[in-house]
Amino acid sequence: MNNLFKLIVFFSLCSLQVYCFSQESKSKKIECTAQQLTHDASIAQDIQMLIGNVVFSHEGAICHCDTAYFNEKNNTIDAYGQNLIVYINDSITLQGNHIVYNGNTKIAVITKDTVVLTDQSTTLYTDKLTYNRNNNVAYFTTKGRIVSGNTTLISQQGWYYTQTNDAYFKDSVVLTSPQYLVHSDTLRYNTNSEIAYFLGPSTISSDDNYIFCEYGWYNTFTDVCQFEQNARMFNNTQCLSADTIWYDKEHDMGIARHNVAISDSTNNIVFYSHYAEYQKEKGFAYLIDSAVAVLIEQNDSLYLHGDEIWATFDTNQSLKYVHTYYNVRFYRHDIQGVCDSLSYNAIDSIIYMIGNPILWTGENQLIADTIEMYLQNGGIHKMHFINNSFVCADVFNEKNFNQIKGITMWADFIDNNLNTVFVEANAECLYYVQENDSSLIGIQKSLSAQMKIFFEDNEVSKIRMYRKVKGEMYPHDKLENTYLQGFLWLNTYRPIDKIDIFRQETYKFQMD
Repeated sequence: MNNLFKLIVFFSLCSLQVYCFSQESKSKKIECTAQQLTHDASIAQDIQMLIGNVVFSHEGAICHCDTAYFNEKNNTIDAYGQNLIVYINDSITLQGNHIVYNGNTKIAVITKDTVVLTDQSTTLYTDKLTYNRNNNVAYFTTKGRIVSGNTTLISQQGWYYTQTNDAYFKDSVVLTSPQYLVHSDTLRYNTNSEIAYFLGPSTISSDDNYIFCEYGWYNTFTDVCQFEQNARMFNNTQCLSADTIWYDKEHDMGIARHNVAISDSTNNIVFYSHYAEYQKEKGFAYLIDSAVAVLIEQNDSLYLHGDEIWATFDTNQSLKYVHTYYNVRFYRHDIQGVCDSLSYNAIDSIIYMIGNPILWTGENQLIADTIEMYLQNGGIHKMHFINNSFVCADVFNEKNFNQIKGITMWADFIDNNLNTVFVEANAECLYYVQENDSSLIGIQKSLSAQMKIFFEDNEVSKIRMYRKVKGEMYPHDKLENTYLQGFLWLNTYRPIDKIDIFRQETYKFQMD
């Protein structure tokens, strides 16, 4: 009687469609249709087997498959098919060949050699995918790939929020776009906005740049990006680092903020500031807010500060000029200076100082309307003082001074030490002549058409005068005026170390 009952049930279900319902409440009921339904209580009491054109649905989601095992008691279904497809809603589908779905938890696990999730803008590929209908999240833990437009993302683990179109990736993340290749530890990507958010150590590489950061974002559609936390951007010869780097590739514009550093390995120069703008194609960088340029040398470095620093580059990104404006101050252990504006010609290795320039080297102070410094092998080779040139040096504790004056002067250096000064025209000299024990012999005051002064250890050793020479030696107490016209002692403005270049002190002087 029992076997006869089973046969009657089986043949009655062999119609075009068979309907079966769980005993759960209507809101959680899995509904199924199939060509055939079998049930063998001796094998599995609570499981029905559905065969042929199986369709099951639950709260708006519909699955098509070949075969399914339906557990009416647990409200679960285990389905198979070569063309298994799940319609989560009107825009989201899942494809695989095996799905396990729990109608109570609303969680589906789908597997195949390649599982495919598709929505209106995105396709996700993996070999095993879990989809939680409660929060509309799909996730994988066995490597997956998302394709959205021209962007592809690969990772070992991932979560895709279908309602917000946010995808989270973790472990060996790779993002490929037409412009960049991204490797990241953790990354979030929104398929609508096409913005990638870096949530861990990441590298971004292109034909032009290589970038590292630990946090930031990149708009793959507009090619605008921002990098934070140990952010660094490299090209062939330069490195830009800052707390925050913002970059627009299409408009070739970069902005860096806080703890900015731009290093140029070819020209051995580093720029520092707290704000910088950079345009590669136009070939310039602009720095303000504690801006510093450091000219690196083997034995020492020159630290240059101004309110603004502009650096220009050629098409190969080699440094051409550095222009520094307003309240310019620089320091190196053997030479210091201040002026209103300074330009460095990296091509010819020449520094131009204009606007009340003052230089100090050893005990010597040098001023003129314009000062040119010629560098060679990283050191000072010579200097040119143009108009109203004046050199003076402290002799007795800033009370008496050796002084040299002329229209134009040339100074030569050996090993960065002042060697000679040649006065080209209208030379005047006031010099304190001393014994070897530094006792004073007298004061030499002279006029000549030209003059050459020799130095040893940055101190005057001898003086030679040429043409139209006039001079006299005075006892130290017989010369009433011990200052040449235009004498100024400006040592108070002298930077005493590389920190002192930031001192805010306005000075102006006028040569008579």
